[in-house]
Amino acid sequence: MAAPSGATASGEGDGGFGPWLDGRLEALGVDWAVYGAYIRGVLQEDDEEERLDALQGILAAFLEEDSLLDICREIVERWSETQNVVTKEKKEDEVQAIATLIEKQAQIVVKPKMVSEEEKQRKAALLAQYANVTDEEDSLPKHQCGRCPEC
Repeated sequence: MAAPSGATASGEGDGGFGPWLDGRLEALGVDWAVYGAYIRGVLQEDDEEERLDALQGILAAFLEEDSLLDICREIVERWSETQNVVTKEKKEDEVQAIATLIEKQAQIVVKPKMVSEEEKQRKAALLAQYANVTDEEDSLPKHQCGRCPEC
C-alpha cells in the first residue's frame, strides 16, 4: 500500500485532517484507503460520545484494547481542532469579502459635479426666462372658439 501524499479528494478543505488521518491509519496498520472515508463520515456525528463509540467499533479489530480509546480520542480531538480552523478561515473569508465589497461601493459613490460660476449664471437666466413666460401666459386672454368646454 502506497503512503498517502498530499490532500486526498476528501481531504481538501478540511484543514489538513484527511492527509493526517490517512497517515495515522497507515502508521497503525489500518487500510487508510478503505477506512479513511468511513471514519471521516463517522466524525460528522453531532455527539462526541457517538463519534468515540463508532470509532472504537471500527478500529477495535485493528488495535489493542488498552490503546484503542486513546487513539480514538486523538482522532476526534484532531478532527475538532481542524474543524475550528476551517470555521475560522471561512469567517475570515466572509469578513474579507464584505470589506472588499464595501471598498468597491465606496469607489462607486458619485462625486458632486463642480459647477462654474458661468454655468450657474446661465442656469439662473434660463430659469428666469421660463418664469417670465409663465407669468405672460397667465395674463393672456382666453380664446373664444366656442367648440371647447372652456369657451
